[in-house]
Amino acid sequence: MSGSVSQIHTRNAALYVAKAAVTYAEDTSIDQATKGTIFKVKNMTVTPPMSEVEKIDCWGSDILDTDGAGVPVIGTWQHQFLLEKSWTEARVSFTLVFSHDETGITTAPTSAVQEAIESLFHGQAVDITDSPAFSRYRYGDIGTVNGQRLTVGNFVFVFNNGVGIVNIAMASPIVTKMGDIRPTGPDGHFEQDCEATCLAQDFVKEMED
Repeated sequence: MSGSVSQIHTRNAALYVAKAAVTYAEDTSIDQATKGTIFKVKNMTVTPPMSEVEKIDCWGSDILDTDGAGVPVIGTWQHQFLLEKSWTEARVSFTLVFSHDETGITTAPTSAVQEAIESLFHGQAVDITDSPAFSRYRYGDIGTVNGQRLTVGNFVFVFNNGVGIVNIAMASPIVTKMGDIRPTGPDGHFEQDCEATCLAQDFVKEMED
């Protein structure tokens, strides 16, 4: 129908995570430039950077002939101006299904820092050579490079409903939270909250023409 809005449903969205930096080239869209591991998430909220301002009051007042829209007015206002502050950071929060292995991982985490949310948060795991084997993650270990969380990588959100595509990318995100582990209900699975952030300069949104 002419003039109808093309909706994007939850089944049309995907999150990709990669440990490599993303380059925002003008001849390649983000979804084509970035290849990573796909993640199954829910309750996802992406918060783009915001441009905030602060009102500054000054001494005195003036009789002004027009307001900002150019509409003639009669009145007296205090001297004021709006101070533009720096852009806020971008944020994303989502919920992962809690599992016995790393979320979205495709290769063993001990070989290198791999494309798993756990590796982005904790850094490289310690290989526990028991039977069965385990990957041990530590919190706050900054003694070695392998123990530090990965800060070069990217999150790419692709919204594709078959009619058009919207891409959102967060380059060099810092995963700030691998939070509460809790059951969804008496007969449900366990889940875990996750959060990440990046600078405004590392956040982009692309909308298909």
